[in-house]
Amino acid sequence: MTDQAKRWGSCSRGVLRLNWRIVQAPRTLVDYVLAHELAHLIHDHHGREFWATLGRVMPDYEARRARLGELGPALLW
Repeated sequence: MTDQAKRWGSCSRGVLRLNWRIVQAPRTLVDYVLAHELAHLIHDHHGREFWATLGRVMPDYEARRARLGELGPALLW
């Protein structure tokens, strides 16, 4: 857990970091952030392959991503 200023999570060199603020979000959005960062263990970029991998494990990721974009600014920063 970290105190990142602008990100919900990150993955670098196999190390996943999550912003502590994500615990304020509904469980489905926490799951989205976790799945997103885990997909970065396979693909370190946001290319087609990354989104295809995420879509295989979380078919509704687009709706969750949109919801996080809507709800995120209301969470305690």
